[in-house]
Amino acid sequence: MPKINSVLSYVDRGPWGKSGYRGNCSGYVIKDLIENYFPNSSPKQFIEVFSGGGTGEDVAKSLGINNSVHLDLINGWNALTDEIPLQADFIFSHPPYWNIINYQAVREDINKDDLSSFDSYENFIKSLNLINKKIYDALLPGGIYAMLIGDVRKKGQYYSLQKDLDWYGNLIAHLIKIQNNTKMENFQYTNMNFIPILHEHILVFKKPIP
Repeated sequence: MPKINSVLSYVDRGPWGKSGYRGNCSGYVIKDLIENYFPNSSPKQFIEVFSGGGTGEDVAKSLGINNSVHLDLINGWNALTDEIPLQADFIFSHPPYWNIINYQAVREDINKDDLSSFDSYENFIKSLNLINKKIYDALLPGGIYAMLIGDVRKKGQYYSLQKDLDWYGNLIAHLIKIQNNTKMENFQYTNMNFIPILHEHILVFKKPIP
């Protein structure tokens, strides 16, 4: 039986990372992706981009992966200006969902390259495309890149980030992750036609082998 299917739901986020870090994803996402695509061994090199509250690093340690790299502004790595230091056969990223959460307040500093502070949606998408291209270029042939990304609604307009981004490599899976324990679950809406966003997308790409 496959480790996972195309719909994921984790009621418990797990013991990995800082649970209080806003937007921190469940460690089960990273764990299950690694165990699904590397069932008989660990990735030779696991790189996490937008590592945030340390979830990916904790998952790597729990799986006995000792050669992982975790990159984020919070530890001094700038996704727009700095290179991804090592080639990898597995890369996971969980970028900001535009400026829905401004992480400058979390880090208590100001950085003009913080994607979560961009006012312009077009500039955000353009910048994330540049980062995703760098991620793709850092992959070894045959390597796997998985990106967790959500849709957002702002001022009555729906923005589908995964649709508006450029895709690099061959898409091999598109998973839907159910969002549990959100404020929206118990929110009372006055507009009965309104449909809240209670899911995220996991896009999995593979770099072709020449």
